[in-house]
Amino acid sequence: MSASQGPTGPESAAGDEQPPDSPERRMHYAGYQGEPADKSDQDSMSSIFKRTKHPVDTAGHAKDAADPRAGGPDVPDAGHDGPEVLGTPPHQTDSSQSPETTVMRSGGAATATARGSGGGGGVVPRAPHTAEYDRRASRRAERLIAFWFAISVAGTVGFVITNFVGDKHEAYYTPCMGAALGMALGGLGIGMVLWAKRLMPHEHAVQERHEFTSSQEEIALTEDEVALGFADTGLAKYPLLRRSLLAAGTVLGGLLVVPLLNLTNSKPGKKLDHTHWVKGARLVNLQGRYVKLGDIAIGGIETVLPAIPVKEADGSISYEPKVDLHAKADSTTILIRLEPGVNKPREGREDWAVDGHVAYSKICTHAGCPVSLYEQQTHHLLCPCHQSVFDVPDGCRAIFGPASRSLPQLAIAVDDEGYFIARDGDYTEPVGAAFWERS
Repeated sequence: MSASQGPTGPESAAGDEQPPDSPERRMHYAGYQGEPADKSDQDSMSSIFKRTKHPVDTAGHAKDAADPRAGGPDVPDAGHDGPEVLGTPPHQTDSSQSPETTVMRSGGAATATARGSGGGGGVVPRAPHTAEYDRRASRRAERLIAFWFAISVAGTVGFVITNFVGDKHEAYYTPCMGAALGMALGGLGIGMVLWAKRLMPHEHAVQERHEFTSSQEEIALTEDEVALGFADTGLAKYPLLRRSLLAAGTVLGGLLVVPLLNLTNSKPGKKLDHTHWVKGARLVNLQGRYVKLGDIAIGGIETVLPAIPVKEADGSISYEPKVDLHAKADSTTILIRLEPGVNKPREGREDWAVDGHVAYSKICTHAGCPVSLYEQQTHHLLCPCHQSVFDVPDGCRAIFGPASRSLPQLAIAVDDEGYFIARDGDYTEPVGAAFWERS
């Protein structure tokens, strides 16, 4: 790098600048980048706070009080009304300045002008922010950042107090928790952003791009190492070993086909066309109790399973509830009682309901999740898995979400004893996810 320095820059007797890594240049900038140039200056250069109180020049020596850059009493504008200037100017961090770039320092500030491109591409370093050379500005920035950190502390304390003292059932609880958490995170984030923008140095460094390809020597060395490693394995020397290894690897790779075959064989096919519901089966709830007409209030819902009729030896009929996992997997049904006149049965299904009671499969037609969330005001069934919504009065038609078809309806009736039964037996359409129909 070649650049012409101002009065404070290190120059040789011939006027040429010393190399960047030369001992002379390192000693010249030791006043603010490295160790002090003189052992006697250790006290003034041991920390940034002492350097602020005792200004030094770029060689690490104490400045004259009459030096304009020191802000001494002999300077007319060095009173308390002006900005307090730090003793060390911001250093130039760009290591790839072009030969045409000239760096000038004046009054503790650094400016740079680029006359052309080349070398480092004519990069112009950022101007230093005010807090680097103005003590009042740095103090203001420090107080502002501390204020936002205090806001974060207050938000954290408020979050903890609200969590342990507040009433979780009151309307104020959730907004207060959210506001306190927002203060805690927002205050910390804003403070750190201001810290980086106002107090940390603004540096603009450029790194030279290196070649992405390896040299010919490295490529040849790598090829030799690979060839030597292959020779050490003995695959070229022992053909039987090579062939058996190839056969074992090929057969092992064939195992990848097994999971695909398992997916193909696991299709339910026509299994979902038939459930455990049979003609005359009573509706029994999960507690094993038969559901009778009048047990469900208007707007109520009940999950039911089939109780299969069994003929005893004496000719009487008993019912065997199917509450095992197999029955629950395909036969789970929801019984809902609608308000009078709300149900709008589809054509041919006018007698599938009894006194406003309708029965539909509980298995969602999208992915097979249980549909169990019922809104009494809107008469909508909601699937909690993927938010499919079904309109119960309209034949449980899918009106929202990924479900593509209505829930299958079970025709019900009431026997002589007043218990609900499956009037015609099984569902007339397959239950579960709709995409299985295309398998």
